[in-house]
Amino acid sequence: MRRLARPGAASKVLGHRRPSAAQGRAEAKVSATWAPWTSPRLAFASGYGAGVVAPGWCQHLWDTPRSEATTRWLARIAAALRAEDHLVSTASLIEAERLAFALAALRGRPAPGFEELRDAAISCLCFGEAIIWHTIAPQLLVGNEVGAIPDNVPLAPLLEDLQREQKRVRLKPEALERELAVDLRSESGLDRSTLLHRLNLLGVQWGKLIEAGRSRGTFRERWMLRWEPEYAVALVENLVYGPTIAQAAAGRVSARFKDAETLQALADLVFSSLTAQLPAAVETGIDLIEKRAGQTSDCVELLSSLPALADALRYGQAREVDASQLDALVKRILIEGALTLPYAVRNLDAAAASAMRSVMAGANNAVALIELSDDERATWRGALHAIIDDSQASPLVAGAAARLLYIAQELLPEDAALLLSRALSPGRPVADAAGFFEGFFEGAGETLIHDQPLRTAVDQWVQSLAGETFTAHLPLFRRAFANLDRMQRRRLLDALFGRVSAGVSRRPGDLASAFRARRWHLEREPRR
Repeated sequence: MRRLARPGAASKVLGHRRPSAAQGRAEAKVSATWAPWTSPRLAFASGYGAGVVAPGWCQHLWDTPRSEATTRWLARIAAALRAEDHLVSTASLIEAERLAFALAALRGRPAPGFEELRDAAISCLCFGEAIIWHTIAPQLLVGNEVGAIPDNVPLAPLLEDLQREQKRVRLKPEALERELAVDLRSESGLDRSTLLHRLNLLGVQWGKLIEAGRSRGTFRERWMLRWEPEYAVALVENLVYGPTIAQAAAGRVSARFKDAETLQALADLVFSSLTAQLPAAVETGIDLIEKRAGQTSDCVELLSSLPALADALRYGQAREVDASQLDALVKRILIEGALTLPYAVRNLDAAAASAMRSVMAGANNAVALIELSDDERATWRGALHAIIDDSQASPLVAGAAARLLYIAQELLPEDAALLLSRALSPGRPVADAAGFFEGFFEGAGETLIHDQPLRTAVDQWVQSLAGETFTAHLPLFRRAFANLDRMQRRRLLDALFGRVSAGVSRRPGDLASAFRARRWHLEREPRR
Protein backbone atom coordinates (compact mmCIF):
# COMPACT_ATOMS: atom_id res chain seq x y z
CA MET A 1 0.00 0.00 0.00
CA ARG A 2 1.28 3.44 -0.94
CA ARG A 3 2.24 5.56 2.02
CA LEU A 4 0.27 8.72 2.55
CA ALA A 5 2.13 11.95 1.99
CA ARG A 6 2.82 14.14 4.96
CA PRO A 7 0.80 17.40 5.15
CA GLY A 8 3.95 19.40 4.74
CA ALA A 9 4.95 17.53 1.63
CA ALA A 10 1.48 17.98 0.15
CA SER A 11 1.64 21.71 0.68
CA LYS A 12 5.02 21.89 -1.00
CA VAL A 13 3.74 20.01 -4.04
CA LEU A 14 0.91 22.53 -4.40
CA GLY A 15 3.38 25.37 -4.20
CA HIS A 16 2.39 26.66 -0.78
CA ARG A 17 4.24 26.89 2.48
CA ARG A 18 2.48 26.46 5.77
CA PRO A 19 2.78 29.54 7.95
CA SER A 20 4.54 28.97 11.22
CA ALA A 21 4.59 30.81 14.51
CA ALA A 22 7.87 32.40 13.55
CA GLN A 23 6.24 34.01 10.52
CA GLY A 24 3.79 36.02 12.67
CA ARG A 25 0.88 33.63 13.21
CA ALA A 26 0.55 32.34 16.73
CA GLU A 27 -0.41 28.76 17.44
CA ALA A 28 -3.71 28.08 19.18
CA LYS A 29 -5.00 24.94 20.82
CA VAL A 30 -8.30 23.68 19.43
CA SER A 31 -10.51 20.97 20.95
CA ALA A 32 -13.23 19.24 18.96
CA THR A 33 -16.28 17.41 20.23
CA TRP A 34 -19.29 15.47 19.00
CA ALA A 35 -22.98 16.32 19.13
CA PRO A 36 -25.28 13.35 19.85
CA TRP A 37 -27.71 12.42 17.06
CA THR A 38 -31.25 11.12 17.28
CA SER A 39 -33.24 8.47 15.45
CA PRO A 40 -35.74 10.92 13.90
CA ARG A 41 -32.82 12.77 12.34
CA LEU A 42 -31.73 9.58 10.59
CA ALA A 43 -35.14 9.14 8.98
CA PHE A 44 -35.44 10.27 5.38
CA ALA A 45 -38.58 12.34 5.97
CA SER A 46 -37.20 14.34 8.89
CA GLY A 47 -35.33 16.87 6.79
CA TYR A 48 -31.79 15.60 7.42
CA GLY A 49 -31.87 13.32 4.39
CA ALA A 50 -29.63 10.50 5.65
CA GLY A 51 -31.59 8.03 3.55
CA VAL A 52 -32.51 5.74 6.45
CA VAL A 53 -36.26 5.38 5.97
CA ALA A 54 -36.82 3.30 9.11
CA PRO A 55 -33.95 3.56 11.63
CA GLY A 56 -36.01 1.67 14.21
CA TRP A 57 -36.29 -1.30 11.85
CA CYS A 58 -32.55 -1.17 11.09
CA GLN A 59 -31.76 -1.17 14.81
CA HIS A 60 -34.09 -4.13 15.25
CA LEU A 61 -32.26 -6.10 12.54
CA TRP A 62 -28.92 -5.24 14.12
CA ASP A 63 -29.95 -6.44 17.60
CA THR A 64 -32.06 -9.48 16.62
CA PRO A 65 -31.00 -12.85 15.15
CA ARG A 66 -32.13 -13.15 11.55
CA SER A 67 -34.28 -16.21 12.21
CA GLU A 68 -36.27 -14.36 14.92
CA ALA A 69 -36.52 -10.92 13.30
CA THR A 70 -40.06 -11.41 11.94
CA THR A 71 -41.53 -12.90 15.11
CA ARG A 72 -39.97 -10.34 17.44
CA TRP A 73 -41.01 -7.43 15.23
CA LEU A 74 -44.63 -8.59 15.27
CA ALA A 75 -44.38 -8.95 19.03
CA ARG A 76 -43.22 -5.33 19.24
CA ILE A 77 -46.15 -4.25 17.06
CA ALA A 78 -48.56 -6.13 19.33
CA ALA A 79 -47.04 -4.51 22.45
CA ALA A 80 -47.37 -1.04 20.91
CA LEU A 81 -51.00 -1.67 19.94
CA ARG A 82 -51.87 -3.02 23.37
CA ALA A 83 -50.27 0.04 24.96
CA GLU A 84 -52.79 2.10 22.94
CA ASP A 85 -55.65 -0.05 24.31
CA HIS A 86 -56.18 -2.08 21.12
CA LEU A 87 -57.09 -5.78 21.30
CA VAL A 88 -54.46 -8.05 19.74
CA SER A 89 -54.96 -11.80 19.99
CA THR A 90 -52.39 -14.56 19.54
CA ALA A 91 -54.35 -15.98 16.61
CA SER A 92 -54.16 -12.60 14.85
CA LEU A 93 -50.39 -12.56 15.33
CA ILE A 94 -50.08 -16.01 13.77
CA GLU A 95 -52.17 -14.90 10.77
CA ALA A 96 -50.09 -11.72 10.43
CA GLU A 97 -46.85 -13.73 10.31
CA ARG A 98 -48.26 -16.10 7.69
CA LEU A 99 -49.49 -13.19 5.59
CA ALA A 100 -46.09 -11.45 5.83
CA PHE A 101 -44.27 -14.54 4.47
CA ALA A 102 -46.88 -14.90 1.72
CA LEU A 103 -46.42 -11.26 0.68
CA ALA A 104 -42.65 -11.67 0.64
CA ALA A 105 -42.99 -14.72 -1.65
CA LEU A 106 -45.34 -12.83 -3.99
CA ARG A 107 -42.90 -9.94 -4.18
CA GLY A 108 -39.92 -12.18 -4.82
CA ARG A 109 -38.14 -11.49 -1.54
CA PRO A 110 -36.34 -14.11 0.56
CA ALA A 111 -37.82 -12.88 3.84
CA PRO A 112 -40.41 -10.32 4.96
CA GLY A 113 -39.18 -6.75 5.23
CA PHE A 114 -40.82 -4.01 7.24
CA GLU A 115 -43.13 -3.22 4.28
CA GLU A 116 -44.56 -6.75 4.29
CA LEU A 117 -44.84 -6.75 8.06
CA ARG A 118 -46.55 -3.36 7.94
CA ASP A 119 -49.13 -4.52 5.40
CA ALA A 120 -49.73 -7.72 7.35
CA ALA A 121 -50.15 -5.81 10.61
CA ILE A 122 -52.66 -3.40 9.05
CA SER A 123 -54.70 -6.28 7.65
CA CYS A 124 -54.65 -8.67 10.61
CA LEU A 125 -53.96 -6.54 13.68
CA CYS A 126 -55.47 -3.16 12.74
CA PHE A 127 -58.59 -4.57 11.04
CA GLY A 128 -57.63 -2.91 7.77
CA GLU A 129 -57.52 0.59 9.33
CA ALA A 130 -54.28 2.27 8.32
CA ILE A 131 -54.90 5.12 10.75
CA ILE A 132 -54.38 2.72 13.67
CA TRP A 133 -51.00 1.77 12.24
CA HIS A 134 -49.98 5.41 11.89
CA THR A 135 -50.48 5.94 15.62
CA ILE A 136 -47.65 3.49 16.43
CA ALA A 137 -45.51 3.77 13.27
CA PRO A 138 -43.27 6.63 14.51
CA GLN A 139 -42.43 4.72 17.67
CA LEU A 140 -41.59 1.51 15.78
CA LEU A 141 -40.05 2.62 12.49
CA VAL A 142 -38.27 5.75 13.70
CA GLY A 143 -37.77 5.33 17.44
CA ASN A 144 -36.70 7.80 20.08
CA GLU A 145 -33.08 6.85 20.69
CA VAL A 146 -30.55 9.57 21.42
CA GLY A 147 -26.87 8.96 20.87
CA ALA A 148 -24.32 9.18 23.67
CA ILE A 149 -20.91 10.83 23.66
CA PRO A 150 -18.02 8.77 25.08
CA ASP A 151 -16.56 9.95 28.36
CA ASN A 152 -13.12 10.46 26.86
CA VAL A 153 -14.42 12.96 24.27
CA PRO A 154 -14.08 16.60 25.40
CA LEU A 155 -17.29 18.59 25.61
CA ALA A 156 -18.08 22.28 25.42
CA PRO A 157 -18.54 23.79 28.92
CA LEU A 158 -22.27 24.35 28.43
CA LEU A 159 -22.79 20.79 27.22
CA GLU A 160 -20.91 19.45 30.24
CA ASP A 161 -23.00 21.60 32.57
CA LEU A 162 -26.18 20.45 30.83
CA GLN A 163 -25.25 16.79 31.37
CA ARG A 164 -24.60 17.47 35.04
CA GLU A 165 -27.95 19.27 35.37
CA GLN A 166 -29.79 16.47 33.56
CA LYS A 167 -28.37 13.93 36.00
CA ARG A 168 -29.11 16.16 38.98
CA VAL A 169 -32.78 16.77 38.11
CA ARG A 170 -33.17 13.27 36.61
CA LEU A 171 -34.37 14.29 33.16
CA LYS A 172 -33.30 12.10 30.27
CA PRO A 173 -33.25 13.59 26.76
CA GLU A 174 -35.55 11.74 24.36
CA ALA A 175 -36.30 12.28 20.68
CA LEU A 176 -40.06 11.72 20.96
CA GLU A 177 -42.49 14.04 22.70
CA ARG A 178 -43.16 13.27 26.35
CA GLU A 179 -45.37 15.20 28.76
CA LEU A 180 -43.95 16.22 32.12
CA ALA A 181 -45.92 17.65 35.05
CA VAL A 182 -43.94 19.39 37.81
CA ASP A 183 -44.96 20.60 41.24
CA LEU A 184 -43.08 23.76 42.20
CA ARG A 185 -43.66 23.10 45.88
CA SER A 186 -41.22 20.18 45.74
CA GLU A 187 -37.48 20.70 45.38
CA SER A 188 -37.18 18.31 42.45
CA GLY A 189 -40.08 19.92 40.59
CA LEU A 190 -38.68 23.42 41.12
CA ASP A 191 -35.23 22.32 39.88
CA ARG A 192 -36.69 20.77 36.73
CA SER A 193 -38.78 23.82 35.97
CA THR A 194 -35.83 26.15 36.53
CA LEU A 195 -33.60 24.18 34.15
CA LEU A 196 -36.23 24.14 31.39
CA HIS A 197 -36.93 27.87 31.76
CA ARG A 198 -33.20 28.69 31.62
CA LEU A 199 -32.78 26.60 28.48
CA ASN A 200 -35.72 28.42 26.87
CA LEU A 201 -33.96 31.72 27.54
CA LEU A 202 -30.96 30.32 25.64
CA GLY A 203 -33.13 29.35 22.66
CA VAL A 204 -33.02 25.64 23.55
CA GLN A 205 -36.69 24.63 23.67
CA TRP A 206 -36.17 21.15 25.00
CA GLY A 207 -39.38 21.72 26.97
CA LYS A 208 -42.37 23.76 25.84
CA LEU A 209 -44.81 25.00 28.46
CA ILE A 210 -48.37 23.93 27.64
CA GLU A 211 -51.61 25.42 28.94
CA ALA A 212 -49.71 28.58 29.85
CA GLY A 213 -51.80 31.48 31.03
CA ARG A 214 -54.74 29.41 32.30
CA SER A 215 -55.88 29.61 35.88
CA ARG A 216 -54.56 26.22 36.99
CA GLY A 217 -52.71 27.51 40.01
CA THR A 218 -49.23 28.92 40.44
CA PHE A 219 -47.58 25.78 41.80
CA ARG A 220 -48.03 23.43 38.83
CA GLU A 221 -46.60 23.41 35.33
CA ARG A 222 -47.03 21.06 32.40
CA TRP A 223 -44.25 20.66 29.85
CA MET A 224 -43.92 18.85 26.54
CA LEU A 225 -40.35 17.55 26.21
CA ARG A 226 -38.53 16.67 23.01
CA TRP A 227 -34.77 16.80 22.43
CA GLU A 228 -33.37 17.83 19.06
CA PRO A 229 -29.67 17.50 18.08
CA GLU A 230 -29.40 21.11 16.99
CA TYR A 231 -29.90 22.14 20.61
CA ALA A 232 -26.29 21.12 21.24
CA VAL A 233 -25.17 23.58 18.58
CA ALA A 234 -27.39 26.30 20.08
CA LEU A 235 -25.74 25.77 23.47
CA VAL A 236 -22.28 26.13 21.95
CA GLU A 237 -23.36 29.42 20.37
CA ASN A 238 -24.33 30.72 23.83
CA LEU A 239 -20.83 30.23 25.23
CA VAL A 240 -20.23 33.95 24.76
CA TYR A 241 -22.65 34.60 27.65
CA GLY A 242 -21.12 32.21 30.19
CA PRO A 243 -19.71 28.72 30.81
CA THR A 244 -22.72 27.38 32.78
CA ILE A 245 -26.45 27.23 32.06
CA ALA A 246 -27.26 29.73 34.82
CA GLN A 247 -24.54 32.22 33.86
CA ALA A 248 -25.30 31.97 30.14
CA ALA A 249 -29.03 32.52 30.74
CA ALA A 250 -28.34 35.56 32.91
CA GLY A 251 -25.91 36.96 30.34
CA ARG A 252 -28.30 36.52 27.46
CA VAL A 253 -31.16 38.15 29.38
CA SER A 254 -28.90 41.11 30.16
CA ALA A 255 -28.14 41.47 26.46
CA ARG A 256 -31.85 41.34 25.62
CA PHE A 257 -32.57 43.99 28.25
CA LYS A 258 -30.43 46.41 26.25
CA ASP A 259 -32.50 45.77 23.10
CA ALA A 260 -35.93 46.05 24.79
CA GLU A 261 -37.64 49.30 23.85
CA THR A 262 -41.09 48.97 25.46
CA LEU A 263 -42.41 48.30 28.92
CA GLN A 264 -44.12 45.12 27.75
CA ALA A 265 -40.84 43.70 26.41
CA LEU A 266 -39.09 44.54 29.68
CA ALA A 267 -41.95 43.03 31.70
CA ASP A 268 -41.84 39.80 29.68
CA LEU A 269 -38.08 39.53 30.28
CA VAL A 270 -38.54 40.11 34.01
CA PHE A 271 -41.15 37.37 34.16
CA SER A 272 -38.87 34.99 32.22
CA SER A 273 -35.98 35.82 34.55
CA LEU A 274 -38.13 35.18 37.60
CA THR A 275 -39.31 31.78 36.37
CA ALA A 276 -35.68 30.90 35.53
CA GLN A 277 -34.52 31.78 39.06
CA LEU A 278 -32.20 34.61 38.00
CA PRO A 279 -32.49 37.15 40.86
CA ALA A 280 -29.79 39.48 39.56
CA ALA A 281 -31.53 39.74 36.17
CA VAL A 282 -34.87 40.36 37.92
CA GLU A 283 -33.41 43.30 39.85
CA THR A 284 -31.86 44.72 36.70
CA GLY A 285 -35.14 44.42 34.83
CA ILE A 286 -37.12 46.09 37.61
CA ASP A 287 -34.73 49.04 37.59
CA LEU A 288 -35.11 49.36 33.81
CA ILE A 289 -38.92 49.16 34.04
CA GLU A 290 -38.96 51.85 36.70
CA LYS A 291 -36.78 54.08 34.55
CA ARG A 292 -38.86 53.45 31.42
CA ALA A 293 -42.15 54.02 33.27
CA GLY A 294 -40.92 57.46 34.33
CA GLN A 295 -40.12 58.38 30.74
CA THR A 296 -43.35 57.35 29.00
CA SER A 297 -46.94 58.50 29.22
CA ASP A 298 -48.32 56.14 26.58
CA CYS A 299 -51.41 54.48 28.03
CA VAL A 300 -51.19 51.40 25.79
CA GLU A 301 -47.56 50.81 26.71
CA LEU A 302 -48.27 51.19 30.43
CA LEU A 303 -51.29 48.89 30.50
CA SER A 304 -49.76 46.29 28.16
CA SER A 305 -47.01 45.61 30.70
CA LEU A 306 -49.41 44.81 33.55
CA PRO A 307 -50.29 41.16 32.66
CA ALA A 308 -46.65 40.01 32.65
CA LEU A 309 -45.87 41.98 35.80
CA ALA A 310 -48.93 40.58 37.58
CA ASP A 311 -47.86 37.05 36.63
CA ALA A 312 -44.37 37.83 37.96
CA LEU A 313 -45.87 38.86 41.29
CA ARG A 314 -48.04 35.77 41.43
CA TYR A 315 -45.31 33.30 40.43
CA GLY A 316 -42.82 35.01 42.71
CA GLN A 317 -44.64 33.47 45.65
CA ALA A 318 -44.15 29.99 44.22
CA ARG A 319 -40.44 30.57 43.55
CA GLU A 320 -39.60 32.34 46.81
CA VAL A 321 -38.42 35.55 45.16
CA ASP A 322 -38.57 38.91 46.94
CA ALA A 323 -40.86 40.99 44.74
CA SER A 324 -41.62 43.87 47.10
CA GLN A 325 -39.97 46.39 44.79
CA LEU A 326 -41.90 44.97 41.84
CA ASP A 327 -45.18 45.21 43.77
CA ALA A 328 -44.80 48.94 44.30
CA LEU A 329 -43.78 49.44 40.68
CA VAL A 330 -46.82 47.57 39.34
CA LYS A 331 -49.19 49.69 41.41
CA ARG A 332 -47.51 52.85 40.15
CA ILE A 333 -47.84 51.76 36.51
CA LEU A 334 -51.49 50.83 37.08
CA ILE A 335 -52.36 54.26 38.50
CA GLU A 336 -50.53 56.09 35.69
CA GLY A 337 -52.27 53.97 33.06
CA ALA A 338 -55.68 54.44 34.70
CA LEU A 339 -55.28 58.22 34.76
CA THR A 340 -54.44 58.39 31.04
CA LEU A 341 -56.93 55.74 29.88
CA PRO A 342 -60.06 57.97 29.48
CA TYR A 343 -58.13 60.28 27.14
CA ALA A 344 -56.55 57.47 25.13
CA VAL A 345 -59.85 55.91 24.01
CA ARG A 346 -61.29 58.95 22.25
CA ASN A 347 -61.96 58.99 18.49
CA LEU A 348 -60.30 55.65 17.70
CA ASP A 349 -60.72 53.81 14.43
CA ALA A 350 -61.86 50.18 14.30
CA ALA A 351 -58.38 48.64 14.48
CA ALA A 352 -57.19 50.89 17.31
CA ALA A 353 -60.42 50.34 19.27
CA SER A 354 -60.09 46.56 18.98
CA ALA A 355 -56.47 46.73 20.17
CA MET A 356 -57.44 48.98 23.08
CA ARG A 357 -60.21 46.58 24.09
CA SER A 358 -57.66 43.74 24.32
CA VAL A 359 -55.29 45.91 26.34
CA MET A 360 -58.07 46.84 28.76
CA ALA A 361 -59.08 43.20 29.21
CA GLY A 362 -55.50 42.18 29.99
CA ALA A 363 -55.06 45.05 32.44
CA ASN A 364 -58.36 44.19 34.15
CA ASN A 365 -57.25 40.58 34.59
CA ALA A 366 -54.01 41.85 36.10
CA VAL A 367 -55.98 44.03 38.53
CA ALA A 368 -57.83 40.91 39.69
CA LEU A 369 -54.51 39.16 40.47
CA ILE A 370 -52.73 42.01 42.25
CA GLU A 371 -53.36 42.74 45.92
CA LEU A 372 -54.56 46.35 45.76
CA SER A 373 -55.94 48.74 48.31
CA ASP A 374 -59.48 50.06 48.02
CA ASP A 375 -58.24 53.43 46.74
CA GLU A 376 -56.02 51.84 44.09
CA ARG A 377 -58.79 49.58 42.88
CA ALA A 378 -61.22 52.51 42.87
CA THR A 379 -58.82 54.41 40.59
CA TRP A 380 -59.06 51.69 37.96
CA ARG A 381 -62.85 51.42 38.29
CA GLY A 382 -63.14 55.18 38.05
CA ALA A 383 -61.24 55.14 34.73
CA LEU A 384 -63.74 52.61 33.34
CA HIS A 385 -66.68 54.72 34.54
CA ALA A 386 -65.13 57.78 32.88
CA ILE A 387 -65.00 55.93 29.56
CA ILE A 388 -68.70 55.08 29.76
CA ASP A 389 -69.66 58.68 30.50
CA ASP A 390 -67.47 60.16 27.75
CA SER A 391 -69.38 60.80 24.52
CA GLN A 392 -66.11 60.92 22.53
CA ALA A 393 -65.00 57.46 23.64
CA SER A 394 -65.04 54.71 21.03
CA PRO A 395 -68.35 52.77 21.30
CA LEU A 396 -66.54 49.44 21.17
CA VAL A 397 -64.25 50.42 24.05
CA ALA A 398 -67.14 51.94 26.00
CA GLY A 399 -69.10 48.69 25.69
CA ALA A 400 -66.07 46.70 26.85
CA ALA A 401 -65.61 49.02 29.84
CA ALA A 402 -69.27 48.58 30.78
CA ARG A 403 -68.92 44.80 30.56
CA LEU A 404 -65.85 44.81 32.84
CA LEU A 405 -67.70 46.89 35.41
CA TYR A 406 -70.79 44.69 35.16
CA ILE A 407 -68.75 41.51 35.68
CA ALA A 408 -67.02 43.10 38.69
CA GLN A 409 -70.47 43.96 40.12
CA GLU A 410 -69.58 47.65 40.01
CA LEU A 411 -72.56 48.23 37.69
CA LEU A 412 -75.99 47.15 38.96
CA PRO A 413 -78.35 45.30 36.58
CA GLU A 414 -80.79 48.22 36.62
CA ASP A 415 -78.03 50.69 35.78
CA ALA A 416 -76.68 48.37 33.08
CA ALA A 417 -80.12 48.08 31.50
CA LEU A 418 -80.49 51.87 31.53
CA LEU A 419 -77.05 52.24 29.99
CA LEU A 420 -77.88 49.75 27.25
CA SER A 421 -81.20 51.43 26.54
CA ARG A 422 -79.40 54.74 26.08
CA ALA A 423 -76.52 53.28 24.04
CA LEU A 424 -78.86 51.23 21.81
CA SER A 425 -81.55 53.87 21.40
CA PRO A 426 -83.02 54.41 17.90
CA GLY A 427 -81.70 57.95 17.79
CA ARG A 428 -78.09 56.78 17.98
CA PRO A 429 -76.21 55.81 14.78
CA VAL A 430 -76.53 52.12 14.11
CA ALA A 431 -72.76 51.67 13.75
CA ASP A 432 -72.14 53.17 17.20
CA ALA A 433 -74.93 51.09 18.76
CA ALA A 434 -73.55 47.92 17.14
CA GLY A 435 -70.05 48.72 18.40
CA PHE A 436 -71.30 49.16 21.96
CA PHE A 437 -73.31 45.94 21.65
CA GLU A 438 -70.25 43.99 20.48
CA GLY A 439 -68.04 45.41 23.22
CA PHE A 440 -70.53 44.65 25.97
CA PHE A 441 -71.65 41.16 24.94
CA GLU A 442 -68.37 39.68 23.69
CA GLY A 443 -68.10 36.35 25.46
CA ALA A 444 -70.96 37.24 27.81
CA GLY A 445 -74.02 36.12 25.89
CA GLU A 446 -75.18 33.89 28.74
CA THR A 447 -75.83 37.00 30.80
CA LEU A 448 -79.01 37.58 28.81
CA ILE A 449 -80.46 34.27 30.02
CA HIS A 450 -80.52 35.38 33.64
CA ASP A 451 -80.78 39.17 33.37
CA GLN A 452 -84.28 40.19 32.32
CA PRO A 453 -83.71 43.99 32.19
CA LEU A 454 -80.70 43.54 29.90
CA ARG A 455 -82.65 41.10 27.74
CA THR A 456 -85.51 43.60 27.40
CA ALA A 457 -83.16 46.42 26.38
CA VAL A 458 -81.53 44.27 23.70
CA ASP A 459 -84.92 43.01 22.48
CA GLN A 460 -86.24 46.53 22.05
CA TRP A 461 -83.12 47.61 20.17
CA VAL A 462 -83.37 44.65 17.78
CA GLN A 463 -87.02 45.47 17.07
CA SER A 464 -86.10 49.05 16.17
CA LEU A 465 -83.67 48.00 13.42
CA ALA A 466 -84.72 48.13 9.79
CA GLY A 467 -84.68 44.90 7.80
CA GLU A 468 -81.52 45.68 5.81
CA THR A 469 -79.71 47.00 8.88
CA PHE A 470 -80.63 43.91 10.88
CA THR A 471 -79.33 41.62 8.12
CA ALA A 472 -76.09 43.60 7.91
CA HIS A 473 -75.47 43.09 11.64
CA LEU A 474 -76.17 39.35 11.73
CA PRO A 475 -72.41 38.51 11.78
CA LEU A 476 -72.09 40.72 14.85
CA PHE A 477 -74.88 38.83 16.61
CA ARG A 478 -73.28 35.50 15.75
CA ARG A 479 -69.90 36.59 17.16
CA ALA A 480 -71.50 37.90 20.34
CA PHE A 481 -73.37 34.64 21.03
CA ALA A 482 -70.89 32.14 19.61
CA ASN A 483 -69.95 30.93 23.10
CA LEU A 484 -73.48 29.64 23.78
CA ASP A 485 -74.06 25.94 23.23
CA ARG A 486 -77.33 24.42 22.00
CA MET A 487 -78.91 24.08 25.43
CA GLN A 488 -78.00 27.64 26.40
CA ARG A 489 -79.54 28.97 23.18
CA ARG A 490 -82.71 27.05 23.94
CA ARG A 491 -82.85 28.56 27.42
CA LEU A 492 -82.36 32.03 25.92
CA LEU A 493 -85.25 31.42 23.52
CA ASP A 494 -87.46 30.25 26.37
CA ALA A 495 -86.68 33.42 28.28
CA LEU A 496 -87.20 35.54 25.16
CA PHE A 497 -90.63 34.08 24.34
CA GLY A 498 -91.73 33.75 27.96
CA ARG A 499 -91.88 29.95 27.94
CA VAL A 500 -91.65 28.32 31.34
CA SER A 501 -90.11 24.98 30.35
CA ALA A 502 -87.55 24.15 27.70
CA GLY A 503 -89.47 21.84 25.37
CA VAL A 504 -87.56 19.56 23.08
CA SER A 505 -90.14 19.42 20.31
CA ARG A 506 -89.04 22.69 18.75
CA ARG A 507 -85.48 23.14 17.61
CA PRO A 508 -84.26 26.71 18.24
CA GLY A 509 -81.64 26.73 15.53
CA ASP A 510 -79.49 29.78 15.03
CA LEU A 511 -79.85 32.82 17.27
CA ALA A 512 -80.31 34.97 14.18
CA SER A 513 -83.35 32.84 13.27
CA ALA A 514 -84.67 33.42 16.78
CA PHE A 515 -84.40 37.17 16.30
CA ARG A 516 -86.24 36.91 12.97
CA ALA A 517 -88.99 34.82 14.59
CA ARG A 518 -89.31 37.33 17.40
CA ARG A 519 -89.68 40.24 14.97
CA TRP A 520 -92.18 38.31 12.81
CA HIS A 521 -94.28 37.58 15.91
CA LEU A 522 -94.29 41.21 17.03
CA GLU A 523 -95.10 42.59 13.58
CA ARG A 524 -98.19 40.37 13.30
CA GLU A 525 -99.32 40.78 16.86
CA PRO A 526 -102.57 42.86 17.03
CA ARG A 527 -101.86 46.27 18.41
CA ARG A 528 -103.89 47.48 21.38
